[in-house]
Amino acid sequence: MEKNEIKDRLFDILNDTDNLPIQDIVVDDRNNIVNVYLTDGTRFSVHVENCGIWNICEV
Repeated sequence: MEKNEIKDRLFDILNDTDNLPIQDIVVDDRNNIVNVYLTDGTRFSVHVENCGIWNICEV
């Protein structure tokens, strides 16, 4: 699966979720980042990279 397909699917899943207080979703295609802005002002960034491993980091 290609990076762009993963980013598109992630956006669709987040966009269709009613259980999270999501204010906005901004995709930075150049840097392969999906930024999720919540209604309380916090932001979560997901960096999409095809490297064979995965992890979650708090930045």
